[in-house]
Amino acid sequence: MYADSARLKDEVKRQLQEGYNLWGSVKLPELSDSERYAISDELLSVYRGENAAHLATACQCFWLFRKLHSYTDENPIYATLLGDYFFSLFSKNLIPIDSVALNNEFARLLSSDTGTPVEPGDFIEFVKNTPAIIA
Repeated sequence: MYADSARLKDEVKRQLQEGYNLWGSVKLPELSDSERYAISDELLSVYRGENAAHLATACQCFWLFRKLHSYTDENPIYATLLGDYFFSLFSKNLIPIDSVALNNEFARLLSSDTGTPVEPGDFIEFVKNTPAIIA
């Protein structure tokens, strides 16, 4: 079943809202409007199949988790806790997708990418390929 883009984007926003509210309440660098949905919008531009909202949310949360952990020198407590919050939301959204191949690709990416600066553009090619991984 394929869903319309607006409904999927609304679902992603709903799932991310609490985390963004928490982010705004702590002393961390502000997340730009373009970054808030850059990754999820990119995924939804190439995939609207089953579990599209979960996959889009998972991809956005994975990127946010990595970005937040790059702030641990500036604010170790909030960056770590909020990063862990987004990682748990990432994990929660992977469950309905139920793809060992996708889980393995995220694990591979994380292990090869730890400690590097995080920019949305660096992650977009991976995101564009995720529908093929779960097919």
